Order: sequence, then structure tokens, then C-alpha cells
Amino acid sequence: MTSKDVIEYIETTGIEKLYKKFEKYFVKIDSWSEKFAESDLLDEYTLSHALDELTGIYIKFSVIAGAIDSYKTNKELSYSVKAFKDCKTKPNVSQIDKEARESTKELRMYRADFLNYSNACEKGIGTCQSRLKRLTITKSALGVDFTGDVNEAEKSKGWG
Repeated sequence: MTSKDVIEYIETTGIEKLYKKFEKYFVKIDSWSEKFAESDLLDEYTLSHALDELTGIYIKFSVIAGAIDSYKTNKELSYSVKAFKDCKTKPNVSQIDKEARESTKELRMYRADFLNYSNACEKGIGTCQSRLKRLTITKSALGVDFTGDVNEAEKSKGWG
């Protein structure tokens, strides 16, 4: 989904429906979060799967959060421009700015969720990469490959 697609989706169906459309990814992130919290990611396959899912979700959510942010900013600017044009007396700039921000509070709330969850993905990605690297180094030192099989050179040394 491009930024343009996100904005079109918001304008045609609403921000709530956009959020609902991606709700399954919020659930996945929460699920991985539980596994991290319970130290339940110990093997390469689980870590690789987590890395793939978290990376994909991070990419989606980063684009969506950025699109919502630009949409929010444009809505605030449009509100301010219209308010200044419609003002019959000397405009109260701080009041107009406050009203502009108020008009986009829902967008900020949803953007924060997409942004915070993408940040959570980023932390999970870093953890997966670190653990995979540590496992790779350990297995390399033991002469064991990714699947746990001992390679032919190590078998001849008596490892297998």
C-alpha cells in the first residue's frame, strides 16, 4: 500500500476501517511480544520466522504511519487556511492552531498506534538478528550447520 493508497483509503472508507484492515498485524506483533517476554524464541526457525513477519509488518506500518502523518498535517493546514480566510476580525492564531489540532486528534491517535507498533517491530527485528548471529557463531564453532546437521568435514573429525 503506497502513501497515496493509504490516503485514498482513509478518505473513502475512514481511518477506523484502515485500522481494522490491519488489526491482524497488531495481533501478530502482540503475539511475538509475548514470545519474547516468555523467552520462547530459542531456535533458528522460530527466530527466522519472527524476523520475516516483523520485517514485513514494520515496512507496512512505517508507510501507513508516514501517510497518516502527512494526511494529518495537510488537514491541519487546510483547516488553518480556511479559518484565516473566514475570519472577519483579527484572527487568534493560537486558537486557530488549537482548533486545527483538535480537528485531527483521531488521526494522531491511529498514527501513534501504527508508529508505536512499527517501533516495536524494529526492536524485535534487532533482537532476532542478534540471536540468529549468536546462534550462527556458536554453531560455526561447533561445525554444525543451520539445520543442526554436522557437515562432512566435521564428520571426518569425529563430530558426527
